[in-house]
Amino acid sequence: MRFIKVIFGSLLVIIGLIFIIENKVVLEQTLQLRLDLYIGSFQSPSIPIWVLVLFTFFLGVFTASLYGVYELLKQRQTIRQLRHNLEILSQEIKRAGAVAEASTITIEPTPHSRDE
Repeated sequence: MRFIKVIFGSLLVIIGLIFIIENKVVLEQTLQLRLDLYIGSFQSPSIPIWVLVLFTFFLGVFTASLYGVYELLKQRQTIRQLRHNLEILSQEIKRAGAVAEASTITIEPTPHSRDE
């Protein structure tokens, strides 16, 4: 699995480098972001496009990481709950086994003679 991650990561880096090289002129252009609301207008300073691309990429990585951490915590909680249930069931099995051993009645066969 680790090998596949390395290959996937390497391919992603290579594709990113090719994207940057092929679009260098376009990525160096600047733009301003503007938000017009009823109560006011907001405008950002001039930002190169490559900064926006990098920002959105890392925002996506951060969001995916948060989701991964959430799933990890949820799985740990499930594992903890299942271990607790396993302990309870194990104790019940031990108690049931002890009760079964205590209540076992040994019946000794009595000799019957039909000839008498």
